[in-house]
Amino acid sequence: MDLKNFDGKCVRITTSWGEVYEGIVSYDSREYALHEYGRDQEDLHMVPILFFKDDIHSVTSLEDVKGPYGHYSEKYGLLERKCLAWGTDMMEEVFDSEDDIQMLRLLACMNDHFQSLADRAVPGMAPWRSGDSVAEDDENEQGPVYMGELEGMLEALVRHRQNEEVVKEAKGFLERLAAYSAEG
Repeated sequence: MDLKNFDGKCVRITTSWGEVYEGIVSYDSREYALHEYGRDQEDLHMVPILFFKDDIHSVTSLEDVKGPYGHYSEKYGLLERKCLAWGTDMMEEVFDSEDDIQMLRLLACMNDHFQSLADRAVPGMAPWRSGDSVAEDDENEQGPVYMGELEGMLEALVRHRQNEEVVKEAKGFLERLAAYSAEG
């Protein structure tokens, strides 16, 4: 499988352990991956996850798929659910990307899983933002959702995104957070 052929395309990746992800990928050469990530193997980067060639069972282009969710098979998928589970660090990577569709998919996932997100929320910003050190988390555990960071990310989307739908969804989620905070 020639991973370069998928650069900049919407794809479905099935991993060697059976997980399925859908999204836009960029291609990284072996040299780039070795320099940036310490692994001498080409990869596909679907923000925020890297899929190295040995970890990929199959890649299918979704460029010709036209359905109720565009190129995607559902409103959001495993990628967005994992971003939500991993916490604000991974959500930030999506919101910092230039991919409005991925942002909308993550916002839909956040809305559908609002209560679990709110239940895991902690006030303020991540400790390392202020220079405090923290222990490494087990990568299989859920990451924290820092409310100050999440609100800041959403406010930045409202102020700076050109896509009206992203702005509307981010604004709506901010209003939902405010109402939740007022209740509790």
